[in-house]
Amino acid sequence: MEDSYRKYIYDLIEKGKVEIIEKSVDKDKDVPRILYYNQETPVLFNKIKNFENTKIVGNLCPKLKNLIDTLNISESELTDKIINFYSNPKKPINIFNEGEWVEKRVDLSKLPIPKYYKKDGGHYITSSIVVCQFPNSDEENLSVHRIMVIGKDFGTIRILPRNLFKILNEKGGKSEVAVIIGVHPAIFLAASLSLDYGVSEYNLANSFFNGKLRLVRTENGIKVPMGSEVILLGEIDLKQRSKEGPFTDITGTYDIVREEPIIKFTKMLIPREEDIIFHALLPASNEHKLFMGLPQKIKIINVLRKKGVNFKKVNLTNGGCAYFHCIISIKKTNEEDGKNTIKYIFENVHSIKLVIVVDEDIDPYKIEEVEWAIATRFQADKGLVILRDQHGSSLDPSTFKTGKTSKMGIDATLPLNAKKSNFKRAQINE
Repeated sequence: MEDSYRKYIYDLIEKGKVEIIEKSVDKDKDVPRILYYNQETPVLFNKIKNFENTKIVGNLCPKLKNLIDTLNISESELTDKIINFYSNPKKPINIFNEGEWVEKRVDLSKLPIPKYYKKDGGHYITSSIVVCQFPNSDEENLSVHRIMVIGKDFGTIRILPRNLFKILNEKGGKSEVAVIIGVHPAIFLAASLSLDYGVSEYNLANSFFNGKLRLVRTENGIKVPMGSEVILLGEIDLKQRSKEGPFTDITGTYDIVREEPIIKFTKMLIPREEDIIFHALLPASNEHKLFMGLPQKIKIINVLRKKGVNFKKVNLTNGGCAYFHCIISIKKTNEEDGKNTIKYIFENVHSIKLVIVVDEDIDPYKIEEVEWAIATRFQADKGLVILRDQHGSSLDPSTFKTGKTSKMGIDATLPLNAKKSNFKRAQINE
């Protein structure tokens, strides 16, 4: 497997796994609509109105199957690789001083950056990975951030109080960064995970490529993947702020307007002598949910393994934005396993506000089966868990952006002493 964004796209095209749009499309009126109604498959737009030598690709990795197929591993192997990463990190050693790009004057209006939804505050770069060096270190932090364009060479960037925010504070409020648009899905996945402070997501990405991830050191000292599409070099300043939003986030509702830091760009690197293939990540799409939800799922699996819960399947439901609702099947060995599973998830994954636990004979991915289990095996006075005033997610509009929420757990597992035959589906006589 190569670490190239373009090679990934070309492989999809060769295998007939991309819907190719040959007619000329408008980046604001046509691209979001077509992506919205075709979320199950990658879409490549070959002609963008008013943009020469430019293409757009969206829904690039819309389902988990797309990701595990390109990594050539199973879902369980993917989870194991990430969980076991800390015990066997692979720091990239293939570091070059020159990449495959040509330098251009920064002008964000030359990139086909869409405005996705009607009331969005502006044109948004949604697939952007921000790379920033840890203080007094040659290691980089990678994280995914939305950037609202407010000028030809600057934008406002949404930053939560996580690793990038901590780095900026430790550097006095500002730092040089590289912003990458267009990477192999394995690198995007690594950037989507929240690793321990000081641990580079490049090390995790490198493990997916069996130690062959290629990095290029840019003129500001920050390393970027060789196979990336567009690189923007610049600086973030926490003290300089501007309005950011509204923005349609993972819930499909509009996030509020905030004062967010300004990011100023000084150089733009684009592919040498080739069309730009711009990655447009549609907000609230299946692709968006995959890369926000999968890290939560991995965290849940890791927690339950450590706690000794014998779980079978974990489903962060699409209706729950792949972020708020979790249905999990377990094999009970102790009477309190159901409620303990609920407890462990709520204690360790703050975004989850609903957990449903079912027995191993129920498939968490089949909602009718889950509802049937609740109807036939659950009693509210025994299996209902309600927690108030909990740490939740600011993305949840029902918290009115306070991040404080109530949480509900449903233990729909049978008591261990129950006569199982009384709770099995009847079999038709044939």
